Amino acid sequence: MGQIILSGDELVCILIANGLLPNEVLDVELAQDEVKLRIKTPWPVFKSLRVGLRFVGFEQGQVVLQLVTNRLIDQFDWLVDKVLASFPLAEHGARWEYPRLYVEVNPLLRRQVRGMEITNIAFAEGEFRIATNHSLGANSGDSDSIERHDDRSSSGGDRTGVSDPVEKTRGG
Repeated sequence: MGQIILSGDELVCILIANGLLPNEVLDVELAQDEVKLRIKTPWPVFKSLRVGLRFVGFEQGQVVLQLVTNRLIDQFDWLVDKVLASFPLAEHGARWEYPRLYVEVNPLLRRQVRGMEITNIAFAEGEFRIATNHSLGANSGDSDSIERHDDRSSSGGDRTGVSDPVEKTRGG
């Protein structure tokens, strides 16, 4: 098990750099525990809509974000639903149930990184703490899997089959 600690800004930069935010997200801003998004709408009258989301938790492999509501948003909840209905949420492993957005993180992660899965995410003191676990899972039969050897002496390396460079320089 491992742990990755990222600030909100770092996490947003990683998501943007890896193309993991929908094209409809025009701008992302972080303010304490809130993520403020400017979202492109399909309507010429409202070219974009600003919404805030808060991290609620991590449940069954899904990040749960809740819409930050106010009296205006509460009056126009149908508008938020209508805008999000035009988004390709499923392509980004997400689904919307007002007022929450659920995002399946491990399928998104597997598109970029193999051999690791996220087991928990917590947000505290401005940092995301992401717990990970190694996982060969569905990829164990392909060429990216690690070949394992039980006998270290016959492989010239450790039990993963990887040679120890320190051992080689010592003449072993």
